[in-house]
Amino acid sequence: MKTPSTNPKSSLRRRILIGSAWVGGGLAVAASIGGTLAWRRVANAQKYMLPVDNAKGESAFNAWLKIAPDSTVTVAVPRQDMGQGIYTMLAMLVAEELDADWSKVKPEQAPVNPIYGNLTMLVDGAPPAMKSMMGVISKVLGVQATGGSTSTRDAWVPMRAAAASARAMLLMVAATKWSVPVGELTIAKSIITHAKSGKSAPFGEFAKEAAMLPVPPVITPKPQSEWKLLGTSPKRTDVPDKSTGKAQFGIDVRLDGMLYAAVKHIDLVQGELQAVRWKKGAAPKNVMHEVRGPDWFAVIGKSYWEMQQALQDVELVAGGANAVMLSSPQLSNLYERILNGEDEGLKPLAKPLRRTFESKGNALRTIAATDLKQRIEASYSVPFLAHATMEPMNCTAQIAGGKVDVWVGNQAPTIVSWLAASAAGVSSDDVKVHTPYLGGGFGRRADMEVVRQALACAKVTGGKPVQVIWSREEDVKHDAYRPAVACKMSAAFDEAGGLGAWYHRIAGPSVTKAYVKRLNPMLAGDDPPDKTNCEGAADAPYRLAIANFQCDHAQVDLPVPMGYWRSVGHSFNAFFVESFVDEIAHALKKDPYLFRLELLKDVPRFAKVLDAAASAAKWNTPLAPIAGGKVGRGIAIAESFKSIVAQVVDVEVIGGKQIKLRRVVSAVDCGFALDPENVKAQIASAAIYGLTAALKGKITLKESQVEQSNFNDYGLLSLAEAPEFGTVIVNSGEALGGIGEVGLPPVIPALANAIFSASGKRLREMPFVLV
Repeated sequence: MKTPSTNPKSSLRRRILIGSAWVGGGLAVAASIGGTLAWRRVANAQKYMLPVDNAKGESAFNAWLKIAPDSTVTVAVPRQDMGQGIYTMLAMLVAEELDADWSKVKPEQAPVNPIYGNLTMLVDGAPPAMKSMMGVISKVLGVQATGGSTSTRDAWVPMRAAAASARAMLLMVAATKWSVPVGELTIAKSIITHAKSGKSAPFGEFAKEAAMLPVPPVITPKPQSEWKLLGTSPKRTDVPDKSTGKAQFGIDVRLDGMLYAAVKHIDLVQGELQAVRWKKGAAPKNVMHEVRGPDWFAVIGKSYWEMQQALQDVELVAGGANAVMLSSPQLSNLYERILNGEDEGLKPLAKPLRRTFESKGNALRTIAATDLKQRIEASYSVPFLAHATMEPMNCTAQIAGGKVDVWVGNQAPTIVSWLAASAAGVSSDDVKVHTPYLGGGFGRRADMEVVRQALACAKVTGGKPVQVIWSREEDVKHDAYRPAVACKMSAAFDEAGGLGAWYHRIAGPSVTKAYVKRLNPMLAGDDPPDKTNCEGAADAPYRLAIANFQCDHAQVDLPVPMGYWRSVGHSFNAFFVESFVDEIAHALKKDPYLFRLELLKDVPRFAKVLDAAASAAKWNTPLAPIAGGKVGRGIAIAESFKSIVAQVVDVEVIGGKQIKLRRVVSAVDCGFALDPENVKAQIASAAIYGLTAALKGKITLKESQVEQSNFNDYGLLSLAEAPEFGTVIVNSGEALGGIGEVGLPPVIPALANAIFSASGKRLREMPFVLV
């Protein structure tokens, strides 16, 4: 849709512009609304207008919202909904600034356009020295993606600014039509009112003419004291359809003439497909097409089930120069050697790339000079983990008439568009990406392998759409895994009985490098620092209270597909750090909660969250004993994605071996809880994901083949096994933090510490098993 001309075309519009109403009409003009860059995004958004439904008489104000004559506000949500409630949250930002009737606000998935690029995600993911450069790159690329708990943070300024702009335009038209000062107008539940004259009307009546106005100067958003919707928890917009089965996920796509493809990968996690052998000499007659990829094979027909059954009769021969044999015990041994300083003779692994991510004082020298009785050391490890999204991986693609359509639950529609354009040899303008609800994401749907496969299959179907579906076994055995990581930690006590030195060594791969290599091998040549390797470790808040602190990382390239997993590096580094802090507290005979408070004396925001969790959990009140077992309580705290979460876990250890979760109490400071009930839901959701990993999650390799295959041997925490949850919100007023992932990092060490409290056994590797 072309941008409306800024030349006056009506008497009303001419009166507004000539009267310089933006400046003199009573609207508040601000020097900044979170930065001029954000306002430029709003101004630039008029270069791209949301497509409108002419039958509904909709008027597009910018790239983020349009208003119909009946005052229905449609909000373009540029992030993907995978259960975290982002359709509701981003719609709330717009509704608040417009003072819209919430019942008439409708979110919809935004189309792919650079204006929706997630600047915050790319900048957050960069190491400190590269943040400025990444900010520039992100603006140029305009990558539309969901991840890093950034959706609300990235939308916070531009979407409120877009709504504030539209509000100003609506008020200006009403003021001009009614010949009243704009400063005397108010809006409540989509009704514009002039109290003195008694005039009122729904703002939809002014939408068509208001949308023709140019974007006003920077408008001050509402102060928090005037919020009516933000800070409350209205009904989520997605729940009714998800509850009744009306919600459409990627696997629900049905198109005329659609075919189905089932996929089988080679057994190795890395290698090449060298031959396809049908056990009966040829494919079954119901197989219409066969498609061969670098390490996979697909059959296409009229029924997914028939194609899945057909694959039972095919044998894939794997090999190639990149096929490397690796087993989990072997990898553990190699990590041990790397952590001990070895660089050579580590086959099949190459020499590790060693970096120091944080250093002050001289931790190594201090520890070496300290008496052995005043030192403590511990080693920890975590395994590969699958994502185990409830909706199997799937993608539907159609290539016809020089156009490409892709229907896929994904976390990066811009990248889907790029891949589709490249695969079909068309311009990105000829690609349309349809993003339905995601049946779980957790970073899994940022991986594009299923999209490549669907596009390859669509090339052979003669213009018919084809839906590729992975079986659960294919997903578990060929995920882009959370990496296996190991570490060694050392500390020395000072003469005052405090912590004088801390040294943390980590060995593991770069998830970012692995992801980029899978996306485009040509982009993975360099090895810039990957902040996810040491996030939560190099920047642990305790470092401020320790005179000698060092965090090193040995980057190890692994022949295993890896990707982003909920909370990324925080998912293991919080376990390492918070378990070690607990061990130190025990060695010093100090209360784990009070010892943490000592270390957090210079960071009161952290201390306040820790206090809130301990208080809500009644830390000093003994747990009720149980017959035939023991009870324990553990605590941990972590900052991730600009939010701070402290958690207390209560457990029962029955018969010396069975671990039973009793309760998880969390305190969270995400700056301000814009939707408190959803904040609590997301904290519990992430905690469940973390507890599942802590008690059940483990992907193991045997000669480069994954040994697990389905939920029977890669289990999930059941409802009966889930603990009671309680969450306290600490509104500090600091800058907004993320929510979708932050409830995961501290829950794992809090559980480990609780198990130690109950059993006296320190569990240093996941999953936790008492023997």
